[in-house]
Amino acid sequence: MPHPRLAAAYITNLLDTTNTTDCEALTYLLEKRGLTKQTLRKYGVGLGSYNFPSNEPGENGKYVRANCVTFPWIMRASEVNEQEILRGSSYDWESTASTTTSTASTTAAQKKEGAEGDDAETDDSIDAEKDAVGPFVTRRIKARAVNTKSWQRLDPPGGGWGLFGWHTVPENAKEIVLTEGEYDAMAVHQATGRPAVSLPNGCRSLPVEVLPMLEKFDTIYLWMDNDGPGREGAEQFAKKIGVNRCLLVQPDSTIDGKPAPKDANEALLEGMDLEQIIRGSKVLPHERILTFAELRTQVLHEMLNPEKYTGVPVPSLPGFTDIIKGFRRGEMTVLTGSTGSGK
Repeated sequence: MPHPRLAAAYITNLLDTTNTTDCEALTYLLEKRGLTKQTLRKYGVGLGSYNFPSNEPGENGKYVRANCVTFPWIMRASEVNEQEILRGSSYDWESTASTTTSTASTTAAQKKEGAEGDDAETDDSIDAEKDAVGPFVTRRIKARAVNTKSWQRLDPPGGGWGLFGWHTVPENAKEIVLTEGEYDAMAVHQATGRPAVSLPNGCRSLPVEVLPMLEKFDTIYLWMDNDGPGREGAEQFAKKIGVNRCLLVQPDSTIDGKPAPKDANEALLEGMDLEQIIRGSKVLPHERILTFAELRTQVLHEMLNPEKYTGVPVPSLPGFTDIIKGFRRGEMTVLTGSTGSGK
């Protein structure tokens, strides 16, 4: 696990208004992603510096230091312990919990000074319930370079798994939105106020360690990217989490005359009604039943986004590649011709 104060230091780096040298990341988040400082602070987004292998020719083995937007996975200490038990280990958080409990009790006592009767007892019981599951700790930090999106890393290597934004979810929440990316989760919460978290590492990443964290929810909205891998991932996750309580957020081909957004963050930037999009979510379709509406949407999406469905090109047959757009998994291509044609 990272140093307890590392995530807080990264938040200060990002939101420090006196720091003019590293304001590029904050400008990117505010202007290019449409997020507010309040949302960034609530989710604990920060700015850190990490080393990545250089992509320049002749620089094999060399590393480049780059500024990265950091996304902490913050969760309860007891939840970390549950994960470690699944991994055959344990996490001793009692010493940390005792310190946190003592501080929380002192602060609560100051706030309730002069309180009497049932109200004070109720507040005490709430504090005791929060302390029973342990304090919030940083499970891991995901870093993504500002200028080079392919540069990503998890700090520390080999650590456990978590959900970005988990600490923002109320204890009594019965519904949650699960997105593919961090910016999408923040966009959903900023636009709708709904609790929203993101997958640890893209549309293929839902580790078994985080599944117990989702058990308490009656309804889980899966908002993956509006492309082939995203749709496939959403269907797989629904089967993994429970089809009966999962709804797929898949916007129609057009919304108010605009093309369907690729993801939640794009919907926010386009000024769309994210709440309306979420309310239009649907149950997972039966794997052996295909409706006309589903087929029409799929064909239209392939027509409007042909580059997302291209396969592996054949450089020696450019004309052939131009017609079939390359070889794709799950398809068989037969090359034939008349006798003597030069096959």
